[in-house]
Amino acid sequence: MKQLLLLISVFSFSAFAQTSESLVLDFKTMLPKSGISPISEQTFCYNQSGVVEGYQVDKLQRIASVTKLLSTFAASETLDLNKRFETKLYISGEKLHIEGSRDPYFEEEKMMLLMKALNDLGYKSFKTVTFDKNFIFSDVALQSHQDITTSHTRLRLATYLNSKNVKFLRTQWLAAYTFAQEENVVLDKTRTPSINATTVTLSDGNPLINSLPSIYIYKSKPLHAILKSMNVMSKNLVAQNVYLEAGRVKKFETLMTEKGIDSKSYRIYNGSGLPIKTPNSRTDNLASCRTVIKIIALLSESVKKHNLILSDIVAVNGGEDLGSFRDRFKDYPETHEAVISKTGTLMHSSTLAGVLLINGKVPFAILNHTTSTSNAKKFQDSFVSRFFYHLGEATPMDYSKISIFPWDGTSALLELSN
Repeated sequence: MKQLLLLISVFSFSAFAQTSESLVLDFKTMLPKSGISPISEQTFCYNQSGVVEGYQVDKLQRIASVTKLLSTFAASETLDLNKRFETKLYISGEKLHIEGSRDPYFEEEKMMLLMKALNDLGYKSFKTVTFDKNFIFSDVALQSHQDITTSHTRLRLATYLNSKNVKFLRTQWLAAYTFAQEENVVLDKTRTPSINATTVTLSDGNPLINSLPSIYIYKSKPLHAILKSMNVMSKNLVAQNVYLEAGRVKKFETLMTEKGIDSKSYRIYNGSGLPIKTPNSRTDNLASCRTVIKIIALLSESVKKHNLILSDIVAVNGGEDLGSFRDRFKDYPETHEAVISKTGTLMHSSTLAGVLLINGKVPFAILNHTTSTSNAKKFQDSFVSRFFYHLGEATPMDYSKISIFPWDGTSALLELSN
């Protein structure tokens, strides 16, 4: 019996080794045909047998927005993924004070929805609007990493709370309306929200606390829904906010050490994956392929303690989720709803990482360093199909679309009694 088990073990090891060699050969053969070079700057890896296989699995690579999977893991390990962030509004006469909750997802659509909710309650204008340091708001699409300061929040808030910006507000509302339609949430397209504020300022304390104000709560969707939005739409500011919120509980480096991840196998400078640029330098998040898929495997297990599965927080291919996945894998129907992953694209970098649904979950990553990111995406789609060819038939999940719109259509503001 021992000899039989030994033979089976040797045979299995030989089969896995042969599969790995075949995939490496495919990788090296397909790269130049896809216009991607040099081969020495490309990596891939996977773990089906308990052993990390692939090509240059320990080479540090730019990981771009695959960073968001690391931020998601940090959140899962340190925060309650069922938590709802509660932003409080205090209103007294013609004064409004916003008490923030460090809600990581407060972007243009959510601001427009807040303005709509205030309009629905009859509020059209305020002489003064104040906010505290825990209210973080931005609508800027960043090309490089930027910390969102209270000054930035004030400037953007003042832009929205100005009824003279009719065209701007209309554009923002139509964008929110289109997003809502995609996510099966009903909004009135014809009625653009508008709130006018004479002044908008930061306040260290609540100036209305002793004036018997009306108090309303503006609740976020659960954090796991925020993470799903962040990963599907690759929301950089949300990812950075999530990373910072998790870091308030436990530093990312401490978490990695606790999980046995060598500090030399990654260099993470922010939670989004955007480069940090100065006039004379550029610094990117880096990680080895081995480290990326280890964190993905850890994330798959971590979310279970929140009664979630990976597809609750990461995009599923197949055309239902929004984001970059909608236009991926069209030529490879065998992968439909059998890949759960995150994409990443920066100048000279294209990445894809997640899990393949083959007899369970096989974590994988493809990290390309190339001047042709469009070719890299096509290559990655094709190479994923080779994973299935060599590792086993896809076992698609029965996936139902999860709405990533920041409002579920219920009452937006809950009034509290004083």
